[in-house]
Amino acid sequence: MVAPPFLHAKADIILRSSDGVDFRVITFFLNLASSSFDSIIEQAAQSDQRVEGDLPIVPVGENHRVLDIWLRFCYPSTLAEDPPLHEFEDIIPVLEAARKYSLKPLEHKVRQALKSRMEKEPLRCFALAMRAQLNIEATLAAEYTLRQSLIPARVPEINLITAKELLALLTYHQRCGVSVQSLGTDLSWITSDYSLNATGYQWIIANGSCGCESGSRYLLNGQRPFKWWSDYMEKSLMSLYDKPSGHTILVGVGDTVRRVRATGCSQCCSNILVKMTGFAEFFSMEVDTLTAKVDLDMELLKPFVPVTLPTKTPTKNFEGAASGTSAQGTTTGGRKVTVVGGGKKKKKY
Repeated sequence: MVAPPFLHAKADIILRSSDGVDFRVITFFLNLASSSFDSIIEQAAQSDQRVEGDLPIVPVGENHRVLDIWLRFCYPSTLAEDPPLHEFEDIIPVLEAARKYSLKPLEHKVRQALKSRMEKEPLRCFALAMRAQLNIEATLAAEYTLRQSLIPARVPEINLITAKELLALLTYHQRCGVSVQSLGTDLSWITSDYSLNATGYQWIIANGSCGCESGSRYLLNGQRPFKWWSDYMEKSLMSLYDKPSGHTILVGVGDTVRRVRATGCSQCCSNILVKMTGFAEFFSMEVDTLTAKVDLDMELLKPFVPVTLPTKTPTKNFEGAASGTSAQGTTTGGRKVTVVGGGKKKKKY
């Protein structure tokens, strides 16, 4: 179970994992990695537990997987390869160990490992980042979740976050979906900005030079675009409600290209792949520009601190009732209220 680097004949200490696995370690490498290991070495000097070769045994709180990772990080590359961080289950315990032993470079490596997984599994990364209080990584993971549906699939790490943190993520997702809808109502980003593109936007205008139908929903400087382009925009905006990311635009352009080619119109088909790809890239940047202006509500992500209300100990009056009351009534808002049979209250003016 223990790899060769931790069976070295010149080891001068044994670190025993929480699950009972012994690692023979050279303390010189630990000292070079961090001064926080001084306490471990001092503990070893005072240890009564010894094994063959008279090596002291020091128990540590990490299991053998985590211990193997951070020890490999401390060792030189000639003796041990860089520690792998392929499993999500290792992220939190390795990060906690890095913080515990002041291994800043290892903490950086954990952050990088988390970022490398965000594109494919953003919700899992968001949950881990929130659990580890990595705000930068949590925000980045939230941005990647925009590529997925508003209602996420269940993941094992969902139990690491609170309902309030999940609500913050879903609210952010929804606000981004609403924000990008403005790209369908205000088309100045096409007529003003995209018009500066080398191809301009005239290739999507139905000017009557071919028999392709014009759309009725959009107007570009008073001109009607082709119906196939209008349908593309309408479908894209609908998809952005659920997945408000520029990535959504890029993956959907292929369907429109195939549809145009199916018409057989030589004018519309001319260089359609290049034109639609270029437009989709521009559209995608506009989407990401708008979503970048929507903030993840960090106020919701702050830890909940319950308010502790001061407790008052009631004092007894001469008749045994609590202070502020009497056998005949209580004082409420400066008026005396007498208690009538059946628990009802009658005000005396």
